Amino acid sequence: MISSTLINAWNHFLSNVRTSLHSPQDYHMWFEPIKPIKWEDGVLTVRVPSRDYYSRIESQYLEVLKESLGIAFGDNVKLNYQIPDETLRRTLESMPRQSLRGTDITTIQDIEPSTDLSQAAPEAQSAPFQTHLDVRMKFDNFYESLCNRLAYTAARSIIKKPGNNAFNPLFIHGASGVGKTHIMHAIGNQLVADNPSMRVIYIPAQTFMRQYVYATIKAKQPELFFDYYHNIDVLLMDDIQEIASASSTQNAFFQIFNNLKLLGKQIIITCDRPPVELKGFEDRLYTRLKWGLTVEIERPDVRLRRMILQSKVKEAGVTLSNDVFDFIVEHAKDNVRDIEGSLTSLMAYSLYNDVPLDIHLAHRVMSQTVGIQEHKADLSEIIDTTCQFYGVSPEDIESKRRKRAIALARQTVMYLCKEYTETPLKVIGQTLGNRHHSTVIYGYNAIRDLMQSDQKVAKDVKELATMLGF
Repeated sequence: MISSTLINAWNHFLSNVRTSLHSPQDYHMWFEPIKPIKWEDGVLTVRVPSRDYYSRIESQYLEVLKESLGIAFGDNVKLNYQIPDETLRRTLESMPRQSLRGTDITTIQDIEPSTDLSQAAPEAQSAPFQTHLDVRMKFDNFYESLCNRLAYTAARSIIKKPGNNAFNPLFIHGASGVGKTHIMHAIGNQLVADNPSMRVIYIPAQTFMRQYVYATIKAKQPELFFDYYHNIDVLLMDDIQEIASASSTQNAFFQIFNNLKLLGKQIIITCDRPPVELKGFEDRLYTRLKWGLTVEIERPDVRLRRMILQSKVKEAGVTLSNDVFDFIVEHAKDNVRDIEGSLTSLMAYSLYNDVPLDIHLAHRVMSQTVGIQEHKADLSEIIDTTCQFYGVSPEDIESKRRKRAIALARQTVMYLCKEYTETPLKVIGQTLGNRHHSTVIYGYNAIRDLMQSDQKVAKDVKELATMLGF
């Protein structure tokens, strides 16, 4: 445990540094992340994030460093840098994209004490901070409507004063696919665009839990895990419900939450339910989740669904008829993914089956993507649709006429009725001019064989089946 004497002296050191530097941003960027470890026999040991980090400090802030150390620790103080191996930091940063297996870490390395602070280290560049933000998710393509307006307004306010606002933490809840993650990434991307040096991290709750387990159990360096999170400016925690009943992970998050909140850092959390419905969370953490602003993103309203679909249609370069467009908007109403998935499925089915992207296809495909009750055509609808398709009349196919177009239409009706309905063969035959059920079987087999040898017949029958909702 660090002694109170060291803590007091270190705070004195930081106070002098803050006063000496012209830029608060420089202090925040280069001195806040330094952590005191021990002070004995005139040697001060501090932990810095990387070798490049301490090199930059000594090359750019040497005089401030010397003067402030002298005031706080005495003129004869010697400085020892403790640098964690970069493997752990890289492992933590890569966890959103890989599993825990196959990664190892070495022990902490110590640099020999600096005996002469006047010897500046060479210029070096600090490793870039990994935000894990999806650069595609921005405010430019986040559409605002009544269902998400409060969340959108709060997000815009945070951009102006991250951490220093009434919305800290911002707790966003809502069903899956309504835009919680999108608006979270949009906030992060905008903050980084406005402040390139700002340390913003997006982390799914499950990944946070894996990081903590790795750092504490496998790497046995939990202090480096906490250092990693204590030195960020904005924490974007997605799906916090995933750490329910994980008491150790909750305790780690509680410590990080308190530290960031105390330092005025911004915390944004998403969840699939409001705080009052969370189960398996410690009371002290549950209370903190309600400290700031809690907002719900509701299921997309009609206005939002139309804006999103219009955007996706334009992006895909496809043209939809008004009835198909309205049909998607009407039925893909639970979340944004339903809209995207329905459009993608319609386009794919139309392309690979070479059928028109019309209302009949929309009925058929969306019955599978969003659970619309699919309409099954009956015998009379099959007759009417097939006759219209081939340009003949119902009277023609009920007659004894054997003209090729009429015979093809008649046998196609037989095929469709037997293949896709449970109508008895006898009823099919009687409806088609009192024909025997064996004639229906013959007509069915004839079309089935033609579909194997004649591509046009196969295409026509498939198109008819789609139009009829089969």
